[in-house]
Amino acid sequence: MQKYTYIADVNETKLTLTINDATAVVPLYQVFSNGKLVGCLLKENMEDDLVWSGTTMLTQKLAAEIGEFIKRTDEFVY
Repeated sequence: MQKYTYIADVNETKLTLTINDATAVVPLYQVFSNGKLVGCLLKENMEDDLVWSGTTMLTQKLAAEIGEFIKRTDEFVY
């Protein structure tokens, strides 16, 4: 299973997030900070665009930013 590491700027503090690759059935990415689950990201295809949403306030705030990071990383790796 692939994992992503993303460093986010939250309230002028650097926060290191580890994101597990999406499950096979539902495109749901689990987001962890310091080993604790802080929320999930959901990837949805809307017409010709990808839409990212979060399950917690933190992941909602960072959804588009992290989603773009995952997209760029996957394009580079694959």
